[in-house]
Amino acid sequence: MITVDLRSIPEDECLPFEGNLADDICQLPEKDAASVAGPLNYRAEASIVSGNLLFRGDFHLPFEFTCCRCNQPFHYTIRLLDHSLLVPVEDLSLIDLTDALREDIILALPNFPHCNDGDNQMDCPARGKFETEEDFVPINPEKARTKDSSSWDTLDKLKLD
Repeated sequence: MITVDLRSIPEDECLPFEGNLADDICQLPEKDAASVAGPLNYRAEASIVSGNLLFRGDFHLPFEFTCCRCNQPFHYTIRLLDHSLLVPVEDLSLIDLTDALREDIILALPNFPHCNDGDNQMDCPARGKFETEEDFVPINPEKARTKDSSSWDTLDKLKLD
């Protein structure tokens, strides 16, 4: 958990935070195409701004993904650089930022992970083996409209009394 004790933040100053969080904060399903592959590394600072806690810094969390093209595993690190969390204080002395950070990390996960986007920049063995959008033949809309009117005529004659 990443928690901030508001009583430890000096007035009109920032309190530095740095460390590793070994706990799996993402809690993704076991059969998901992504899994956490290491600790969350963070370097941030906390300050009070207009009655809110501002927690800003850099967050790095390594993942292991399965490539959506070749089905091979690869490593990719989610990097939230100069990322900010703004949380209302609401008469609390201890604020847990884990849920807010989890949400931002999950939103940063790629929708269709490819191994050539990973940390080691490998070439995907399946790259180029699938047809691209330019390879598909477009449907001719004029031909589709005049396809066969006899089927509609038959349905129009149908009486459902």
